Amino acid sequence: MVELFKTVIQSPTIIILTIIYFIAESIVAFDIRLIQAKRAGRLTPDDPMLPSWVAIFIYLGWGIFIALLFINWQYAVLLFIIKYILKVLPVLETMGNILMSPFRPKKK
Repeated sequence: MVELFKTVIQSPTIIILTIIYFIAESIVAFDIRLIQAKRAGRLTPDDPMLPSWVAIFIYLGWGIFIALLFINWQYAVLLFIIKYILKVLPVLETMGNILMSPFRPKKK
C-alpha cells in the first residue's frame, strides 16, 4: 500500500483546503449552470454572465484536489464523491449564486 503523508483529517491544513475547495467548486458549478441555461435558451442572450476571471476557480479547485490527493488520498476521494452528490443536488449551485451575487453584473 502506498502512503505519502497520511495527514489526519483534523489538521488545520486539510480543513482550510477543504473549505477553499468547496467555495471554488460552488462558484464553478454556478458558472457551469449559467452557461448551460444560456445554451438551452432558458436565459435571454442579453442576460449578464459571470466575469471571465471566474475561470481561475477551475484551476484552483483541481490544484487543491491534487494537493489533497497527496496529503490524504482517501479523504480526497471522499470529498470528490461528496462534491459530486452536492453538484447533482443544487446545493453547490445555490452556494455559488450567493457567493457570486455581488460580482454578477445587473441587467440594464
